[in-house]
Amino acid sequence: MRRVAAMCILAACLGTAAFVGGCSGESAAGPDADPRVIASVDAASITVSWFEQTYIDFLVRSGANDTPVNRWAHLDFLVDSILLAREFEKTADAQSRDFRQFLRRVEREELGSRYFEVALIDTMSAPTDHQIREAFQRSKEKAIVRHLYFTSPQEAQASWERLEAGTSFLEEAQTVYGLARMDSMAGYLGAVGYYSMDDAFAEAAWELAPGTWSRPVRTRFGWHIILLEQLTTTPLLTESEYQTARPGISSQYRLRRRRREGDTFVRRFMEAREVQVNAPAISALSGLIRDLEPAVGDPSQAAPMLQSETLAAEIDEGVVLATYEWEGDRVAFTAGEYAFWLESLPQREARERTAASVGRALRNELLARAADEEGLRDAEWETEVRRRVLLESAARMRRVLWADTSGVDTTLIRQAYERLGLAHQRLRTVTFKAALFPTQRQAEVALQSGVAWTVSLADERLEEIPEWSPWVATLPLGGTTVVGRQRDWAVIRVDGRKVVPISWERHRDELIRRFAPRIREFETVHQLRASAGVRVDTTLFLSLFTK
Repeated sequence: MRRVAAMCILAACLGTAAFVGGCSGESAAGPDADPRVIASVDAASITVSWFEQTYIDFLVRSGANDTPVNRWAHLDFLVDSILLAREFEKTADAQSRDFRQFLRRVEREELGSRYFEVALIDTMSAPTDHQIREAFQRSKEKAIVRHLYFTSPQEAQASWERLEAGTSFLEEAQTVYGLARMDSMAGYLGAVGYYSMDDAFAEAAWELAPGTWSRPVRTRFGWHIILLEQLTTTPLLTESEYQTARPGISSQYRLRRRRREGDTFVRRFMEAREVQVNAPAISALSGLIRDLEPAVGDPSQAAPMLQSETLAAEIDEGVVLATYEWEGDRVAFTAGEYAFWLESLPQREARERTAASVGRALRNELLARAADEEGLRDAEWETEVRRRVLLESAARMRRVLWADTSGVDTTLIRQAYERLGLAHQRLRTVTFKAALFPTQRQAEVALQSGVAWTVSLADERLEEIPEWSPWVATLPLGGTTVVGRQRDWAVIRVDGRKVVPISWERHRDELIRRFAPRIREFETVHQLRASAGVRVDTTLFLSLFTK
């Protein structure tokens, strides 16, 4: 297992297809529909549900393929995260104001989620026996699927139209994922379970006939076109098995229905609060947010996150942005409360549609308040908070380790280079220019009047610029295009793309620079594992590959 962990850490630096994204990131885990423990680190457990949900999230976010190596690597990632989170607890950063603020925000976000679940379920009629039987049948099936992933509905629609016009799904996948050569596994997610996927993704997949693809589907990750290759079914489902599973399936069915009907619930919940906005105050807040100076940094990166502390320092926290009705009283929602939620809100919305952003923050605040009054700080809430905090703690500990690469043995990097067979792989590079803008209008004006390029990258590896690669990998050469990114807008001109071999002699300095931080992480984790009680139920874990 140690070797797989090392390969995962090192391969992530070069973005090899089997590992990209599997060694970083975070995902929120849902209720443990399957609480069986596949691994434990002393008293901490990794359940089947937590593994499957975080693993599927990783595949969808990264576009990586479902493979045995990726599964083992992701299990290693969770084990290592538990160990690194414990180390983070020993640091001064764990007691910092920033981390305590993060913890409070996660607690309140998850409170809102609990109220949302419990309250909406109470408003829903009980599912019929036919609906539960259909859900039971689907819970026993596996859908073998591929997908195309997009960050915008326009890109997804254009791709769908090409498919409808006759482009094969595999050929389109090469284009969407910017692959330099044919990869028969492009976009492959493998066999997925009905209740292990994002709700919208699963519902769309199970409505397809084998061999057909969906229209663009919006999930919590972005936009997808889904191809159902095959649906595997259990040949015999007995009545006794159904009756035994019925209570759990009924609960899962209601949870999924709850999530899909959530918009209506939230709208009615907020309408009952009779919200009144202070338009001048929100307008002033909008101008202040737009005028906030971004942190000094690499101009090629995404716009810096808006920081709660930065905004709080610039505003009068007592300014009333809106008022709402609560148990007969008129209550104020202040600028200070909005600043508290800022880092969990969509950044572009905060900059461009501040009123909508305030509404989102107010919704979060009221759902959390309602949950507290209902006493929903229960075991499920505690589990959700603990897992989110654990993954964030591990991510922060990794950043601490990556910051100091002194004393790293470069022979380990050369060994990794050879064992991973990187000499036989290729790097995709791109040369492009870009300029960043806070709004779409400003980007379009610059496109018409002349762009002052603030980003200029030559022969840059696509894997090293994930904030640019979705566009620069496929935009026409020589053309200039406006694109919307997660936090800003950009004008981009792509001047060239290349595919080059990974040479130790040519890329030695870069390999050392990029591998060294992960080597330090690997060595730290190796030491922590030596003194920890790590146990893996290999039989159970392998059974997940074939069920």
